[in-house]
Amino acid sequence: MRPDESKSFAKEKDLTSPERGLLHVWHSAGPFDHLCPERVLLSRPVLQATLGEHHGVLLTQGGQVYSFGELLWRDLSIPVSAPLLEVSLLGKLVVHVAAGGFHCGALTEQGNIYMWGENTAGQCGLTDLVSEPCLISVVDSEAIPPAAVRIVDLACGREHSLALSSQNELWAWGSGCQLGLVTNAFPVLKPQKVEHLAGRHVIQVACGAYHSLALVRSLPPQNYNTQKCPEKKERGQSPHFSVTGKEDMFAVDEAHYCPLGVELKDTLTREVSIIIKENLTNQIMDMAYILVVQILSTARPLHSFSMWIHTQNLVLCLHPKTLSPTLYLQLYLRSYSNSGVFGPYSSSSPVCLEEVRLRLEAEKKELQWQKSSSLTNINQKAKTAANRRRSLPGTPTHGSPRRQRHCACRPSSAGGTQTAAHEEAGDGLPSLETEVWSWGRGSEGQLGHGDQLARLQPLCIKSLTGEEVIKVSAGSHHSLALSAQCQVYSWGSNMCGQLGHGSSPVTVPQQAKLSDGLRVWDVSAGQSHSLLLADGDCVQPILLYCGQCQESMPMGYISSVCSGGQRCAVLADQNVMGFISTIHELASKERHFYCWLSSIRKLLLNPLRNKGGSTTCVLSFCWSTLKSLFLFVYLFIFLSSECLGSQQITLAQLCASDQSVSGDVDLVSLMYWPLQQLHQYSRVLLKLAACYDVLTVEYQYLHQTANQYESVYLSLLRRKKEAESTFLFWKTHSGKIAEVLRLPHRRIVCESSNRSLTLQKAGRFSHHWFILFNDALVHTQFSSHHVYPLTCLWVKPVTEDSNALYAIKITCPEETFTMVASTPQEKNKWLRSLNQAVDQVLGGGGQGSSPGVAVMSRAASYTFTGDGRFKDAHYHGSWLGGRVHGRGTMKWPDGRTYKGNFKNGQEDGYGECIIPNKVLNKPDSYQGNWKDGKIHGFGKYKYANGEVYEGCYYEGQRHGYGMLSSGKRIRASSSVFIGQWLQDKRTGYGVYDDITRGEKYMGLWLDDQRQGSAVVVTQYGVYFEGTFKENKMSGSGLLLSDDDTYFHGEFSDDWTINGKGVLSLVNGDCIDGQFSGEWSAGLKVVGTYTKPAINEPENKERSRLFKLGQYVVPADQRWGCVFNECWSRLGCDTAGRGERTKAWENIAVTITTARRHSPGLSRSQSKVLECLEFIPQHEESVTTANYDNIRRYLIKACETPLHPLGWLVETLVTVYRMTYIGVGSNRRLLSQAVQEVLAYLTHFNSIVRFLFPGLPEDGGIIPDPPISPSTSRCVANSLEQGVVVFSSSSLLLPLLLPQLYPPLFTLYCLQQEQEEAQYWERILQLNKQPDQSLLSFLGVQEVCSTVKSVMLKTVSLLLFQIVSSSKDACFISAVETLQQISTTFTPSDKLLVIQKTFEELTQEVKPMLDDDFLWCMDDLLPLFIYVVIRARIRNLGAEVSLIEDLMDPNIQHGEMGLMFTTLKACYIQIQHESTI
Repeated sequence: MRPDESKSFAKEKDLTSPERGLLHVWHSAGPFDHLCPERVLLSRPVLQATLGEHHGVLLTQGGQVYSFGELLWRDLSIPVSAPLLEVSLLGKLVVHVAAGGFHCGALTEQGNIYMWGENTAGQCGLTDLVSEPCLISVVDSEAIPPAAVRIVDLACGREHSLALSSQNELWAWGSGCQLGLVTNAFPVLKPQKVEHLAGRHVIQVACGAYHSLALVRSLPPQNYNTQKCPEKKERGQSPHFSVTGKEDMFAVDEAHYCPLGVELKDTLTREVSIIIKENLTNQIMDMAYILVVQILSTARPLHSFSMWIHTQNLVLCLHPKTLSPTLYLQLYLRSYSNSGVFGPYSSSSPVCLEEVRLRLEAEKKELQWQKSSSLTNINQKAKTAANRRRSLPGTPTHGSPRRQRHCACRPSSAGGTQTAAHEEAGDGLPSLETEVWSWGRGSEGQLGHGDQLARLQPLCIKSLTGEEVIKVSAGSHHSLALSAQCQVYSWGSNMCGQLGHGSSPVTVPQQAKLSDGLRVWDVSAGQSHSLLLADGDCVQPILLYCGQCQESMPMGYISSVCSGGQRCAVLADQNVMGFISTIHELASKERHFYCWLSSIRKLLLNPLRNKGGSTTCVLSFCWSTLKSLFLFVYLFIFLSSECLGSQQITLAQLCASDQSVSGDVDLVSLMYWPLQQLHQYSRVLLKLAACYDVLTVEYQYLHQTANQYESVYLSLLRRKKEAESTFLFWKTHSGKIAEVLRLPHRRIVCESSNRSLTLQKAGRFSHHWFILFNDALVHTQFSSHHVYPLTCLWVKPVTEDSNALYAIKITCPEETFTMVASTPQEKNKWLRSLNQAVDQVLGGGGQGSSPGVAVMSRAASYTFTGDGRFKDAHYHGSWLGGRVHGRGTMKWPDGRTYKGNFKNGQEDGYGECIIPNKVLNKPDSYQGNWKDGKIHGFGKYKYANGEVYEGCYYEGQRHGYGMLSSGKRIRASSSVFIGQWLQDKRTGYGVYDDITRGEKYMGLWLDDQRQGSAVVVTQYGVYFEGTFKENKMSGSGLLLSDDDTYFHGEFSDDWTINGKGVLSLVNGDCIDGQFSGEWSAGLKVVGTYTKPAINEPENKERSRLFKLGQYVVPADQRWGCVFNECWSRLGCDTAGRGERTKAWENIAVTITTARRHSPGLSRSQSKVLECLEFIPQHEESVTTANYDNIRRYLIKACETPLHPLGWLVETLVTVYRMTYIGVGSNRRLLSQAVQEVLAYLTHFNSIVRFLFPGLPEDGGIIPDPPISPSTSRCVANSLEQGVVVFSSSSLLLPLLLPQLYPPLFTLYCLQQEQEEAQYWERILQLNKQPDQSLLSFLGVQEVCSTVKSVMLKTVSLLLFQIVSSSKDACFISAVETLQQISTTFTPSDKLLVIQKTFEELTQEVKPMLDDDFLWCMDDLLPLFIYVVIRARIRNLGAEVSLIEDLMDPNIQHGEMGLMFTTLKACYIQIQHESTI
């Protein structure tokens, strides 16, 4: 031992003895009076003890291993009170120890085995004596490559050792037939796999002196049904289980043969029939416990606290088959294994909750999908549940998570092993369908096969199949098996009475004789004695001894027992603060409950099943359709009367454990007994909580969980009483009304048959009967009745008036009435019952005890029955106080559907509606705003005939701005109208595009007819402006053809002239007179033909007649409906009249609503809307500091149509393009288009100034912000930079013009088409010349020679030298800059390009000039012409005209104005230059 280890060990010895994990050891020989248990004194709690012939091995907290007794391999004798520490195992994290006859074994957490002790038979896996623990490697040589095997369980006999792998395969080494290996060469020094159990799922192993036991999972029953009976094997051949590729299941022999060749007559066929026969019984037996587990799983836990009292984890712990009795207590009594704090008086709690949490989390990972134990999961896994149980209560390793982790890196060596392993992993829980296999020497009958023959290989003990064995233990010459029903089976030598029944040996398992009321939950077999740990009437476990002395030994709160040789040992705990006793009580109650369930199966279900006939069919149907235990209970009403008859004795036996049942017992009351378990859980949890301080979190969790269980228990009792009351109600009140109202889920709450409740203002002889069910309120009067669903029922108490009426007001979707109670107490009773029932049906707890008002706002479904708009309609959505309110969906029987917002019982807000059209067999659809049940606001309506209207509505009619598109589905032609509507008719200004005829009308309308001034253009270039009346041209008008032929005169019909007029031909000739006829077909003229002279002056009167625009609707009167809609969205009745604060609030509400109802917005769009939700500073005066903030806000607002300003811009762009694109691209519309843009700016500016009243008038100066005295000196230096002049065009044109630019610029190009052709021809010819020739042609030399000033002459010469020396690459930056004018949209941007071009020219010659030299535009004209020619700009005339028409008037006479004038002069100069 190293010095540091000695100091650590000495320090541990000085510590006080723990209060848990106390080990007591005594000899079993001699009378009981002389027995004196010896206490093992260790500072650490003992987790496990195991005994050999004359020695023992202990495992303590922290993974330390101790030995005591006669250690012959070391020639030492260690007293029990001072065991020896195995130093070589320190740090190995040992989790399990085993003791054989004269050797020992230890298992580490990594799955490694260490062996030491006597090794004469090779039982240590080595060749020599092993005095110190040595590592034994277990390698699967069949795997490719060979892989190490992880071991999870270990057992030792006198001359052999057995190990269980994580793949549930058995490995053996040592000597003798007890190995189960197919070999005659002993000793076996290396662990070898027991091939006879390959393909089986081994759960636990136990070693006797010269025999072995294995607990194995049974094969599924359905596997046996598909077996093909193989031929019998020859004698001596190993009867392995064969697995074929097609079967996926295990195949077994028809009959078993022992290694000696003796045929076993009890064939497997009988076993198959037993398992299949038990299938249905096992399922139904489990149902009695399903309710408890279901309630536990549905109880809502308090958050997800990682404590063992978590409701879901508690389900696993409370189930009697989740963990074995040994593991059950180990999980709680030994949960401190990784903690250094002991006892309740330390700063920690009595139990290390962290260790329990880790243990339960590991369990939950494996059992996660089944931990809820819901009925749905159970029904889905009905076939699996037929041969499995929720969990297997076996040894501690059964519940260990490491047993259920399978090695994925190695394949199974046997065909069925992997299948079985996966089966368990998929199920998540071990099975209770187990078998016990035995092999080795059988001279004392310890193998249990009915003889005293030896078995060289494992053989199944038939009599234990189906007994749900959960643990096996092997003594020297006898064996024990513990079942899930707490029964003990024993067989083998009985020389000292160790079997617990008589004194003669038995060769087949027999049930040990125990006193009534004892339930054994742990067993251990020694050399000639047995130890049993059982529950009795008291809380403390009862220790039972079977041997020479058979008296019980009270030794406190024992958690496990151990036997070996002539010694006995127990592990016990001190009951500090009642914690341990409460845990034992909890475990005892669960075992008692499971035993009761087993009695139900044995005494009740099995006889019913064996009865056959309709009973079995009913049971099967009940299992397949079961939804809750209450249906199962009602089934037994039939069974008790149909099958049991007067068998009260059987029922009395089943109710013997239920003290609450007295007198005659029926089957229904018996099946309700599991509900008592919930109350037991609550009581035990409260006792556990009492072990903690009330301020600790453990106390809070325990107390709250106990309250939850009690609440569930009381709720189920209440449901039981409701069911009983309902049964009595239907039995008492029979008739047609009762038959109509009777539903399976319906429960009676209260009723007014005693006339305690009546209708207000009811007649003297009227009879009103109110029945409150859990889902509806029923009002019956004579032979009629009305049902009011509670989901759509609102209850409100009426204040007592002078008439002393105790009234309750009931509000329903279609009716409101008042009920009057006879007394105040009756009123409170009904008010409380109504509120609780409504609250419960809405998903609440329904536990309110004080009268109040039920939830006013709720979501529910309802079908309207009364007359009205909603007749026969089904609604699902939100309600408020009896009216549809909020989001919902309304569906009518005829197919109409509305989905959207409601308010006060009517459609209000945004909604989508579908209206079927039976004639066209296609529905109309609408998406948009509603108000007071009518379409109101902006929306989009798609008609069944193909028309689509998108625009404004007012009280269900098209009113205001709107666009109607008509297709060819019904009409003969397709068309689009966009403009103003009034009461569902086109009235006001609008544009009608007849796409089929190729005509576009732009003018006034009245009552769906063209009426008033208008302009018409055709696809053939014909332009007409004039007046219309009754939908046709009537009155004066001006008509222009594409070849510039003009006519001004009277029209009587479309394109039909009738009256006086003047016709001007292209060559200038003129005809004045009376005209008649259609323009396209020919005219009849009576008048004067005039041919003007060559030098005749222009006729001003005639020019006035042919002037365009005289019959055109003024631009500021065209789209008033669009701007009115924008004002309406701001909350103003008319333009500029409204509250500014309300306008900003409407903007914020609109943006917020749009974000809520537009989930598909991108991140950038959401970010823009989020910025627009905030109302900017708008009341303060505008300064240069915040002017930029206003500009940025307007840019963001116009980017999204969800903002009123954004909608305005989008709509203006739409109407502009509809007007001037397509047929509207007529050059004679240019002036109208320009005037329309300017009108947009005027209206738009009025809206912006309304929102930001601090903006100055056009041309006004935007002041600087106030300057403090401290910064006045710094700011004074910056005043030279100039002032900021406000212009609406500079602020708003960048928002509008980029989107209006394509149609507008197209019109400019058409207008300048001839001039542009001439200009471009000159550009192409001039660009063919080199710079020298081009400069000479432009007259730069003449300019230089005519300059009088010496300085100017010098400059001109320098410029000429620069140009002449640079060849074609001169002033390239200026040329490229000027070319960018075609990529800009607004006049201000184009002017900036021109300014930058002049700056580039200045930078080129600046080094040659004096600092005080100033440019003159006349001097730069030839050079700028050169730059324009080299820039090759297409449609430069259109660019110049656009700038001239739309530029800011404030800069026309400034520097930029002069530069623009220079560019215009260059264009004119180039256009009129003669070519070289």
